[in-house]
Amino acid sequence: MPVPLSRNKLPTHWTRLYLWGMKFPALIIMLLLTVPPTQADEPTGMRFFAGSWQQVLAESQRTGKPLFVEFYANWCPPCHRMAREAFPNPAVGNAFNPHFINYRIDAEIGEGPELTKRFGVRSFPTTLYVTPTGEIVHRAVGYAGVNSMIQQAGLVLKMPPVRRAIRQQRRRH
Repeated sequence: MPVPLSRNKLPTHWTRLYLWGMKFPALIIMLLLTVPPTQADEPTGMRFFAGSWQQVLAESQRTGKPLFVEFYANWCPPCHRMAREAFPNPAVGNAFNPHFINYRIDAEIGEGPELTKRFGVRSFPTTLYVTPTGEIVHRAVGYAGVNSMIQQAGLVLKMPPVRRAIRQQRRRH
């Protein structure tokens, strides 16, 4: 009959291996629970430029990307629907973020009233597609859904003034 060894008679390397084996799974579990999920893996909707009208125009000229500009009002139900359905949608983000600088203007505060008047916006939402030189190449009024927005972005990217601006920017870099 085997005689159990007392604790002090176990070889030290076996003791260390046993203790490490007990701690290792717990350590892995603790690490997995404390590491936050990465945002880079998650799809994202539209990203909007934060700044003034002059700053967004300067950014458009610097990058060579056209602008997608949405004029909205807080009391406008289609504006809220567009913000809720389209802007967080990953497919919309994939269609717009790489090709446009996206910008929102509240028509009733800040620079909004002056820009609304300058661009002749009379109903909401109104979206403008603007080249880096400030030329309006397309205007859309209302919200017709996610697929319509994505299709519209593709058509705008094929317009000669937009293609010309993109080519000029590529030559500069």
